Amino acid sequence: MKHIINLIMALFCLLAVGQVSAQVDVRVQPVRGEFLLGENVKIKVKITNFTDEALVLANTPDRPWLHFTVTRSGTSHPMAPKVIPVFDKIVVHPGSGHELTFNLRPYFHFTTAGSFRVVATIRMNDMQTTYSSNRANFTLVNGSSVKTFAIQSGGKRLHMHVKMMRAGEKDCLFGQVVNADSGSIIGACFMGQYLNFMEPRVMMDRKQNLHVLCQSTPTYFTYSVMGTDGTRRSYQVMKRTGGPVNLISAGNGISAIGLTPATPPGKSPEENYHTTSDR
Repeated sequence: MKHIINLIMALFCLLAVGQVSAQVDVRVQPVRGEFLLGENVKIKVKITNFTDEALVLANTPDRPWLHFTVTRSGTSHPMAPKVIPVFDKIVVHPGSGHELTFNLRPYFHFTTAGSFRVVATIRMNDMQTTYSSNRANFTLVNGSSVKTFAIQSGGKRLHMHVKMMRAGEKDCLFGQVVNADSGSIIGACFMGQYLNFMEPRVMMDRKQNLHVLCQSTPTYFTYSVMGTDGTRRSYQVMKRTGGPVNLISAGNGISAIGLTPATPPGKSPEENYHTTSDR
């Protein structure tokens, strides 16, 4: 009888722990499985509150309410962060969820290609209780080179790359800026979904911005401009008006011909792979 009572008590404790751990659910999902080196590494964190009270998540003087643990494949120790990120306070109401998007690149040294996994941990206001997410995997890749310009900017030698890689199930073009002397990657950005019907048009303007025009779907084209810091200056979805499609250099800079700005039905090629916060 005593043995049966002990089993019942153990089962009760397990059920109680399960109920407590299920009060708050934390889920992590990268926006894509692969990112180009130097690109923003965007992940989505969803926090669901199953309690009957509002969940207030706020930083304290000694630590933030949200912490990311990133581990490189093949290593047992987490990566040391460059800085400890501090995030705004949020409130998750009873029975509801709150989803946020974060960029991991400013906080970790993503300098070489490889596979990584990330776990998000949130800390309650009692300073002790924590909830951790699933392990989410993502990969940083070098991409394949399409075209490269060697330039001088701000006293530095730079390589302005156009690279191609798979994003989801589609080929996409990305811009990437690399310090030619140190080899360090300054930045990278999405330039457009690439449909291999037309060779992409690539030009540099007088201010050393990189212009990329490519066909993204049978109907739509993408025209993007990247600066020397690896961030995208502009992004346009365009549609053919007739005649040849190309980039031309004129007195007022570089412009696309044979196209007019358009808004495609449903999601644009941009929205399929990136959010507007990348712009």
